[in-house]
Amino acid sequence: MGEIKSALEIALEKAEKIGKASKEELQAQEWQDRGRRLAAKFLGGEEVKIEEELGRLSPKERLPFLQGLLDTLLRNVVLPRDQVAMDQVKRALAGLEAVFASFPEVKRLTQEIERLLTQYLQHREGLYQQLKQQFEAQLAGMEEALAQQMGVQVKVEVELQPKFQEEWRKIRDQLDPQYERQLRYLKDIFRQALPK
Repeated sequence: MGEIKSALEIALEKAEKIGKASKEELQAQEWQDRGRRLAAKFLGGEEVKIEEELGRLSPKERLPFLQGLLDTLLRNVVLPRDQVAMDQVKRALAGLEAVFASFPEVKRLTQEIERLLTQYLQHREGLYQQLKQQFEAQLAGMEEALAQQMGVQVKVEVELQPKFQEEWRKIRDQLDPQYERQLRYLKDIFRQALPK
């Protein structure tokens, strides 16, 4: 049976590995961190010229920088819950287009991802509204009975009902993996484009 390690033991092992890291590994880690920070600035809406930043780097600095940049941008390409989240995904896709500007197919790939996520949002919203209508129909009789019993109009919030939440979670648990598989495939194309 495998040994279970505490968080402290894991942290100590990582610290030990860092202590044994070569100068080149430490420099590569620093360039990855710089790439992540630049991506975070870009995603935060700061005016960042990714192509210019990449042009300033030596070949030795470029790959780890790109790895950090790409990692952060791709981590922000997720199944959106709403339009606000979709706008953030679109920002990450714009960053990917800037990183891979020299690849002729990058725009088509980002459009494919955006189309997939838009379809997901529409599918998700349609299922949500359908479930909500079903529950509203079921609860209409209960609202009427409560109104007669209490003598005042009663409105039961369908979306706050535990049974509604449970059913919605089940639907999401079936819906999300279908889209996540497709999204993972498309994101992996970007990962494979980086030289190893």
